[in-house]
Amino acid sequence: MSRGQVATSTSASPVGEVRRETPTPTPAAATVAESVAPPVSPTASSVADTVAVATTTIGRAMSTLENMVHSIKPPAAPPVAQLIMALLDWTRRELESLLGFSTRTTGVFAATAGSTTTSATTTTAGGAATGSTNVTLEAETMTLTPAKAGNVYNDSSASNRKALLLSTNSTASATLALPSATGLVIRARGDQYSGAPVMTVSIDGAVVSTTTVSSSAWADYTIPVSVAAGTHTITVAFTNDLRQSASKDRNLRLDKITVVAGAVTSTETPPYFQAADWLWKPIPANPVLATNSATWVKYLSAANAKHVADLYEYGVTLISGSAITSSTPRYDVTLTEPWGSDPFGSYSVPIPTGVKLPSGADSQIAILDPTTGKAFGIWQAKYDSASNSWSGAWGGMTDLSGNGVDQTGSATGTNIARYAGVVTAAEFSAAVAANTGINHALFISSNLASSLFTGPATKSDGTNMAGVTTPIPEGTRIQLDPSIDVDAIAGISAAEKVIAKTLQTYGAYVGDQGGATMAVIFEVTPDATSTNPGAVWSNAGLSWDYYDMTDIPWSRLRVLANWDGS
Repeated sequence: MSRGQVATSTSASPVGEVRRETPTPTPAAATVAESVAPPVSPTASSVADTVAVATTTIGRAMSTLENMVHSIKPPAAPPVAQLIMALLDWTRRELESLLGFSTRTTGVFAATAGSTTTSATTTTAGGAATGSTNVTLEAETMTLTPAKAGNVYNDSSASNRKALLLSTNSTASATLALPSATGLVIRARGDQYSGAPVMTVSIDGAVVSTTTVSSSAWADYTIPVSVAAGTHTITVAFTNDLRQSASKDRNLRLDKITVVAGAVTSTETPPYFQAADWLWKPIPANPVLATNSATWVKYLSAANAKHVADLYEYGVTLISGSAITSSTPRYDVTLTEPWGSDPFGSYSVPIPTGVKLPSGADSQIAILDPTTGKAFGIWQAKYDSASNSWSGAWGGMTDLSGNGVDQTGSATGTNIARYAGVVTAAEFSAAVAANTGINHALFISSNLASSLFTGPATKSDGTNMAGVTTPIPEGTRIQLDPSIDVDAIAGISAAEKVIAKTLQTYGAYVGDQGGATMAVIFEVTPDATSTNPGAVWSNAGLSWDYYDMTDIPWSRLRVLANWDGS
């Protein structure tokens, strides 16, 4: 059928509103003061009462003035406001030194909807991790570059009652000691205007995720990473600022970043399609090869063969489960081909506002919906802004925890679910950083595909576009010789290493018909354009769409008789 990312609120309440609140001193502060003070005479008690009243009054005054100053949006606050802030900070420090406790309201870490359950969080003043527990980095402590591109502001719904506003294209960064980590959970929200803000997350300069922040309420965005223990720099970049007026202004807001501690293991439960052994299980040693393996490898490695990366036009827009929140819009998608009953039945499909679709004719999007427990794929997806509706030529649906094969309809030529086997930006970035492959088999299209099929495929759209004598059945699993030392290949890029190592361990399935000999299907990132496929790909060496991965030794491929090596 080849036919050759995040949620936004539908609430009517204004987005991006800065709450100007005056927090009252917490009872806890008075309790601490009373518990540490020795018995006093009536005169000393009067002094203590006076100090308490002064603390309350000064705290209220400072909070009020801080709110007024922080509400000033860049360009930078005028000199008088800066002077007031400096005096307030000095006064606060002197008062805290005198009283022996902080006059600030301390936020308490609380898990939000959709957040990952983790171990206890430990954060020191410098953001250093202790032991192997998670680390929480409050966004207001990060360094903003340029400094005038945003500001810290008070927000009672933020974890520490403060948050960081990025009002123009800029970066927020922090360098801190971390334990070995497997993920980042970024609590963020966006001011929506003609689309959602895009944040690009990097660790030590390497992009690990590019995410559309289309929730106007605080939401958790989970990013898988592979980070060794040590000192690292975390950077969040706001890359697509747009402003017409105060009420029409796209901004990115950050609350906190939780670094999820833990060692990466090979026994982790797959995040989706848990019953899809064909997708997640490595190829066993010495698998049985297909009778026509040598013939097919000759086709696959011919001098005129192309082994391309479908990064933009014929890539796939992926919406992960972590991008779906209660405020994500849901649509009754209209499918126009008369190929049977509606594959989605009564299910509505969650699609965040402002998602970028591939520009090619297939225009494919795949969604993992944890609310309904379904995975949706739409072929030739279209959004009509005039009617606020989505449509597609056809689509497929299957269980989110199932075997990765569409149960109703189909989004690919083989019925393999559209999300399955696509290279995601997050897992690719983690693999580049760790110098490994990704942890599942790849999905490829090929002009060698025949009308025959084998499992996991349940049908074929192949027509032998290449016109070879013996075309390859769809569903066939292809492997790169695992004995090759990929790191020793001269000139090979970081991206090609990831693909080659993945082909060695998990291989690739012929999942669709396409125009190239082999086309590996990648996620379309929010920053992709017709001239640049996106930073996560280009930074690793895939500089343009349809990039031909010539440094992989394609003549060392082999074709399995069955997907499990039997």
